[in-house]
Formats: sequence, structure tokens, C-alpha cells
Amino acid sequence: MSAKKKIWLSSPHIGEKERQYVKEAFDSNWIAPVGPHIITFENKLSKISKDYHITALNSGTAAIHLALLLLGVKREDEVLCSSFTFSASANPITYLGAHPIFIDSELDTWNMCPELLEKAIKDRISKGKKPKAIMLVHLYGMPAKMDKIMYIANKYDISVIEDSAEALGSTYRG
Repeated sequence: MSAKKKIWLSSPHIGEKERQYVKEAFDSNWIAPVGPHIITFENKLSKISKDYHITALNSGTAAIHLALLLLGVKREDEVLCSSFTFSASANPITYLGAHPIFIDSELDTWNMCPELLEKAIKDRISKGKKPKAIMLVHLYGMPAKMDKIMYIANKYDISVIEDSAEALGSTYRG
């Protein structure tokens, strides 16, 4: 039997700098729940845009869960969600007893299709079930078509949550 070579989507890597930070966290006993590195990380990211303050959580799933709670999503609500994503983008919707309504991707960015998004919103409203939120994902560092998506979201007064875990450092229109 020959050994099969594993093909990584993103191969794990920890360099000397990362090892230094991990050692420092253990040595200073700042392992949980917060510490100086987390505060520095939040402050540096918050400087990217003066409109936001960044709060770091233990995972992207926890961040989505918190965002849904802050928007008041509850049992039986519907949240429009990207279909091409990791399950963690949709799981927090179900944690709250709400229902994910999956919206397919468009071909340019592989992110949520604005045309299909509006079609789904119209469909849900016609059935008396206006979606509580739109949970979209920016895949592989490629931002979604935010101008079009935000136009639609504003038109129907629906809040948008952006899962940007894979897009940290990406830009959209500068």
C-alpha cells in the first residue's frame, strides 16, 4: 500500500514568532479569558475603520452567535445565509432555534448572489415571514458584492452580519 500525500487547503504552520507568543501567554498565565495580546489585537483592528470597535472572541462561530443575539434573532425567525460556506456560519442560527434559508453563490466571487438574495426576500415576505437578518460570508479572501447586497438589505430593512474570517486584510473598493 502506498502512502497518500495529504493535500492541504491551508497547511498548518507555526513559526518562531508564534511559538514566542504562545510561550509568553503560558509564562504570564494570560491563557484565558483575555490578556494583553488580545487587547492589542482588538485595538489594532479597530484602527482600520473609525466606525467600528473590534471585539475578539474565541471563534468565528461565537462571533456570529453574538451578532445574532445582538440583532434579537430568536426561535422560529429566519436568517438568510450563504450556501457555500463552512457549517459554522449557519450553526449559530440553529442554536437559537431560528431557521437558515440558504442563498446560492454568484459566479464572480462565489459569495452570496444579490439577485437570488432579493428573490428569496420577496418569497419569504410573500409568505408572511420577513427574514430577521442576512448572514453572508466573504470566501477565500474575496469580498462579496457588498454594494448590491447592502442596497437590497436597506431596501427591505434587514440587518447584515458579515463573516469575514477568511477575508481579514481584504479590501473592497479601496
